[in-house]
Amino acid sequence: MKIMEERICPLIHLNCPTDINCQQCINIPQSPAIIELKSAVFQTLAEVPNDDYEFKDIIRNDHKIIPHLTHPLIQFASQSQFNKKTDSIQEQHDQQQTESSSSISLVTSSLNFLENLISNDNICKVVINTPKALHSLCTLTCYKINIHFSQENDQQTFAVRHSSRGCLWDIQQYGDGSTHSELVNARYVRVLVIAISTASGSGEEQDEEIIDGLDNISWFLKYLHQGYYSFPPQPLLVRRSVEQIEEEGGNEEIDSQQSNKGKGKNIDIKYEANRAKDEILNCFIEQGNPRPNWYYY
Repeated sequence: MKIMEERICPLIHLNCPTDINCQQCINIPQSPAIIELKSAVFQTLAEVPNDDYEFKDIIRNDHKIIPHLTHPLIQFASQSQFNKKTDSIQEQHDQQQTESSSSISLVTSSLNFLENLISNDNICKVVINTPKALHSLCTLTCYKINIHFSQENDQQTFAVRHSSRGCLWDIQQYGDGSTHSELVNARYVRVLVIAISTASGSGEEQDEEIIDGLDNISWFLKYLHQGYYSFPPQPLLVRRSVEQIEEEGGNEEIDSQQSNKGKGKNIDIKYEANRAKDEILNCFIEQGNPRPNWYYY
């Protein structure tokens, strides 16, 4: 780890964004090769074991890593939203080629590194309090969804969407009550509904994404409804979340998954769909009414 700390960590600061005022910035002429190098640095650091807390503390405190990771995500999400306004398939294809050669790998490695770092509420707070960061993560979960140019391109764009969802799921897992409030404000349940969507034809339609999405719907509503170790029940947030699920067509999508047997080993989509449905119904149970057995999962 000493070699990594001395030789790899400084490369985090290749051409740091000017607006974060990094004192360790290494300014050199920008090029696709430099972007690829920085991407490789982020990906290498993303693979540091989750339990190496000392090294992660160095990364967070000595290198102020979070703004270095969120900046390219915010910039990329903003540009992708702008590019969606074009009606030309050829223009989209040309733009994709440009993105693929210059920035998608950096965005994906930034997401992977960020996901690896989100392991407590303090990190969640830093991300949440970074302007546009949460909105950008939500935006990137839909990046180029249902737009297909080639198998390689599909794999690259799916990696962006998958890792963006991973960051949000970790924020959900480790965040406190105020973090959950911000997730509701950002319409986080829309991310979950898209992950499980098959009936509408607008989702990933991949079994592992569906299972994770259903599982996170269940836990998100459960924590809001019952409270979690760091916050009490949040009835207003529960109501808003259930309303958002309904507005996004989530009830119909969950219903459709209740008959989905999945295609792989150890995949039980039907079970997870029933859990999610039960948790939504459970939110309507008035206090004092008997709880069914599945309430105590």
